[in-house]
Amino acid sequence: MTEEINVSPLLGGVKTRIINYLSDGEKSISSISELLQINKTAVKEHMETLERMGYVHSFFKKEKTGRPSKYYGMTLVGMELFPKKYSELMTAFLEETRLEVGEEKLNHLLGRVADRLLNQVGFSNDISVTDEREAKIRQLSNFVSTLNKLGYYARMEIDGEIVRIIRHNCIFYEMAKTNGRVICDVLGKDMIKLPGDKPFAIREKFSDGGNRCVVEVDL
Repeated sequence: MTEEINVSPLLGGVKTRIINYLSDGEKSISSISELLQINKTAVKEHMETLERMGYVHSFFKKEKTGRPSKYYGMTLVGMELFPKKYSELMTAFLEETRLEVGEEKLNHLLGRVADRLLNQVGFSNDISVTDEREAKIRQLSNFVSTLNKLGYYARMEIDGEIVRIIRHNCIFYEMAKTNGRVICDVLGKDMIKLPGDKPFAIREKFSDGGNRCVVEVDL
């Protein structure tokens, strides 16, 4: 078995060992029981829990003799428990792209990426309201709904003639920690779609060490 990785503190020690064991390949209840030195009934209970969580899948496999045995394997959801290097990959990719095409072209490409992400979840600023202030509020509300479809956990506050869009999550957080200038100052700004391209101010952002991003726009 490979070196054990603490894939999730919420799983507990036994289930973590099982997940690590299955990372080597599909295993039977008997082999898991032997590894953990616990009885098959206890193993079965752990496996049923992991299967309900979506981390493993079960199937029957024909043995050389006797009845087929029940085996377990990792699902794609289970594999996501293990550490990934997306941030390092994208950091290297962004730097190589900047060196290849230049700062201006990179910024243009990031703008197109922002548009693509928003369009994929159906963002639209087309609001049929005659009152200008009400139209802007609805457009901003629509934008916040779009952010939530992307996983930003955003909300909107109206304070007189100021609207605050508060994002409690950043879907680029790991990249932003090491690439704040590119992710927050370029891609992050391109992700902010306001009525009539109205000027806005970023008051707080994750890359500065905060636990939220706050954007203010005047009505």
